Amino acid sequence: MATVNKAGTMAFSTRSSVMMKTNTGFSGTKSSEAGDVPTTSVQKNEGSSAIEFWGDDNMFPQNVRKEVEKNTILPTVLQRRAEFWYGGGIVYGTLEGYDSNNNEIFKRAQPGQFPEVDLFYHRSKLNRYAFEGFLDLSWWANTFPELILSRDRKKINKITIQEAPYCRYSKADKKTGAFKYVYVNANWGEGGRHDDEYATPVHVLDPYADPVEDLQSHTDSFKYIYPVSVPSPEKNAYQLASWNSIRRSGWLEVAQAIPEFKKALFKNQLTIKYVVEVHASYWLWKYKDWETKTDDERRRIISEELDEFDKVMAGTDGAGKSILTTTITVDGETIAAFKVTAIDDKLKTGLYIEDSQEASSHIFTALGLAPTLMGISPGKGMGAGSGSDARVAFNNFISTSKFQQDLILEPLHLVRDYNGWDQSLVFRIQNPLIMTLDAGQPVQQETK
Repeated sequence: MATVNKAGTMAFSTRSSVMMKTNTGFSGTKSSEAGDVPTTSVQKNEGSSAIEFWGDDNMFPQNVRKEVEKNTILPTVLQRRAEFWYGGGIVYGTLEGYDSNNNEIFKRAQPGQFPEVDLFYHRSKLNRYAFEGFLDLSWWANTFPELILSRDRKKINKITIQEAPYCRYSKADKKTGAFKYVYVNANWGEGGRHDDEYATPVHVLDPYADPVEDLQSHTDSFKYIYPVSVPSPEKNAYQLASWNSIRRSGWLEVAQAIPEFKKALFKNQLTIKYVVEVHASYWLWKYKDWETKTDDERRRIISEELDEFDKVMAGTDGAGKSILTTTITVDGETIAAFKVTAIDDKLKTGLYIEDSQEASSHIFTALGLAPTLMGISPGKGMGAGSGSDARVAFNNFISTSKFQQDLILEPLHLVRDYNGWDQSLVFRIQNPLIMTLDAGQPVQQETK
C-alpha cells in the first residue's frame, strides 16, 4: 500500500519501504504552495567514511572539551550563558494579540486548560530539555532534539536532547545535501564507530523542509532527530560556535599557560627567592680531606649543606628565623663563607597579572558576555562592578538572545502541529528583566 502526501510530491510504499519523490504534484495543488525545494549546496565528500567527520579527526567536541576544562573561566561562563538563555524556563499559553507597543500579549495557560500539553510537558521534562539544549548551543552551536512517536504514530509522545558530542551525521546525499541519519555513540573518543554495538542510527528530519509531512511519510521508525543550530559561515554539517576563535587565536593557550607557569614558580620558589654563594675555601676549611674526596662524596656533602639552608629559609616555616653567618681566615684575610642574595620576588608584584587580565577580556568578548554578569572584573583589579552596569548588561544580553530561544522552542511548535493541538497555543521562554528600584517592581517577568 502506498502513502502519498497531500501535495503529491512524495509517496511511500509500506510493502517495499521505497520512498518516491515525484517531482510533480496534483493538479489541485494550490498555486501558493512551493514549486520546488530550497537550494542546498553540497560540499564534496572526502574519504570513505560513512559519517561526516566533526573536525579533521572526528574528535572536535572531545578535543575542545579537554582544552576548555583546563581553563578557570570558560566552563562556568558557557554554563552561565545557557542559564541566562533559560531564564525562568519554558511556559505555554495563548497569543492574545499585541499591545500599543507591538509587544505580544501572552496569556499563560491555566492548569487543566490543555491537558494533553500538560501531560507532554511533564512526560518530556521540558525544563530539563530546554537547559540541556541551551547548554549544547552555548558550547557547540549545535543541539540534537529527539522526537519519540506514539505506537500508533498519531502523536509525538516525548521530546528529549541527545548529547551533542555523541552525535555524528551520516554522509550528506550527493544531490540534495540532506543527512539521512544521526549516529549516536558515546565512544567516539575511544575509537567508536557508526556501526559498532554502541552506535544507534536515528533518522534526521530536515528543518528547512516540511517536517510534519516528513514524519507522516515515514513508517519505519518511532524516533527522529530534529537538529537545530546557530548558523556559521561555510558550515554545512556541524556549525562552529563563534567563541571558538579564542582557541584559534591562541588566547586560550595564553590564559592556560599563566597558571601553569605560576604553579611552577610557587613549587620552586626557593631557587627564585635566594642565591647562596659559598666561598671555595669554605669546603677546604670545614672538610680537611676535601681534596681527596670522590665526586659522589662531595655531591653528598653539598646536598647536606643545602638541606641546612632549606631548614632555615624555605617555605613559611622559615619566617622569622635567623641565619648564622660563618667567616673564615684565608691568607690572613677574614672572609664570609656564605653570601646570601635575595632575588626580587615577582610573585608578590603580580607577575603576568596584566596578561591574565587581557586573556580573560578576550574570552568574555568571544563569548559575548560582559564580565560584570559574572560578578567580577577579572585580573588585578577584581571587583563586583556597579549594580546598574550589571542590570544594563543583563537586559541587553537577554534582548539579543531571542534567536537562540526560538531555536529551542522550534521543535515544540513542530510537536504542536503534528499532534493537532490548538494553533493559538505557543511556547515561550519566561525571561526575567531586571528593573530599577524606582520603576516599581524590582523584577519584571516577560516572555519571548
